[in-house]
Parts: sequence; C-alpha cells; structure tokens
Amino acid sequence: MIFTFGYGNRKDYSQFIDAIASNNIKYVVDVRIKPKSWSTLWYSNSIKKCCETLGIYYVSLPSLGNTSGNANWIPPDEIAAIRSLEEVASMIQNNSVLLLCSELDPAKCHRTEVAKSLAKITKSTIEHLR
Repeated sequence: MIFTFGYGNRKDYSQFIDAIASNNIKYVVDVRIKPKSWSTLWYSNSIKKCCETLGIYYVSLPSLGNTSGNANWIPPDEIAAIRSLEEVASMIQNNSVLLLCSELDPAKCHRTEVAKSLAKITKSTIEHLR
C-alpha cells in the first residue's frame, strides 16, 4: 500500500505518528527536493530520529522531488527519478510506504503524481492521509 502525508504547518509529530501507527507503515520516503522546512522539526535529520524511535525506516530521496513549483511533477533528474521509483517499488513489495512532503493538500502536491507512478509499477493502492 502507498500512503501519502503532507505536514503543512503542523507544529508537532502527533498526526504524523498516528498516521504511521494506524496504517502499519514500515518506510517513510521523503520526496522533497530539499528536505528542510520552516521548522527544524521537519528537517530530514529530525524526521529520521522520530522514525527511528518508532522502528520505522526513513529514506530521503530528493530525486523524487519537484522542480515545477506546483502539483505537476517534474523531477530534477529523470533517470535518477526512475531509479528511485524502482527503489521505492521494491520497498512496497512487502511493506506499506508513506510518501512525505510539505504540502498539506495532496491535490496540490507532486507526491500524488509520485504515488500514481509507483502504483502503476507495483499495482498498489494509494491512500492520502491527513
């Protein structure tokens, strides 16, 4: 299963942790081109520490980031994006994966397009968590 989650302007991890726990997620894949935020809480190293305390694997894949500035996914490097999609697809074979990005609304975020690409490869279903 492929889940997506956008942290938006959240000031703590409570909903993020609830989403992970409620859905038996094993991998959090950060699809931001620059894994930083307005708050250090959402920097990649902070999220990784949070995930480690939960026994969850955290992976930052900037190659699945977006250069378009909107929901239209244009990766920084097409070949690297394909390799990263294959890497995430292998994770999905036996586990649930959560794609993480900053935009709260999945309709306004490229992670939806990343999830659709992964769903085509893996025949998995997608659920957007809030």
